Amino acid sequence: MKRFDKKGMLIVPNPVEKPEPDIEKVIVVNELYCPDGHSLISNRATFNGYPGILVTAVQGDGSKGLLALSPIYGEKSRVALGLDLVAGERLELHCPHCSMTLPVHSACGCGANLVTLFLGTEGDFTHCIGLCERVDCVNAKVISGGELITKALSAGA
Repeated sequence: MKRFDKKGMLIVPNPVEKPEPDIEKVIVVNELYCPDGHSLISNRATFNGYPGILVTAVQGDGSKGLLALSPIYGEKSRVALGLDLVAGERLELHCPHCSMTLPVHSACGCGANLVTLFLGTEGDFTHCIGLCERVDCVNAKVISGGELITKALSAGA
């Protein structure tokens, strides 16, 4: 807030006027890559008009299908294509283009692993999203410049 106007006069806020509330920013992941640099963003499933995050999911019995996740921060929507998700099951997550298994970033608090989805094509672990491989666990972390930005991101598997 400015303290002085253009003429150097002190600006005194009107106590009757309420300041405008901060508009909540919507964070949308619009670029995400596998370790080989293939895009994981796809129009095959959209969430509120934004293309989703698409990965191949392999279940314990070997059946596989596609899993589309919301790219919108705070939205926990997901769509399973070609498989039935079982609560608590751990999924093996792969790139839908090259079938490369997504690398483990770290352990999740639920006992599963956080797999890595990269924010750039270079596969840099200091700029990535860690996503839990367990169905119904929504834990995730966003790493930018090697620093943790947030936990419990929207796109939990």
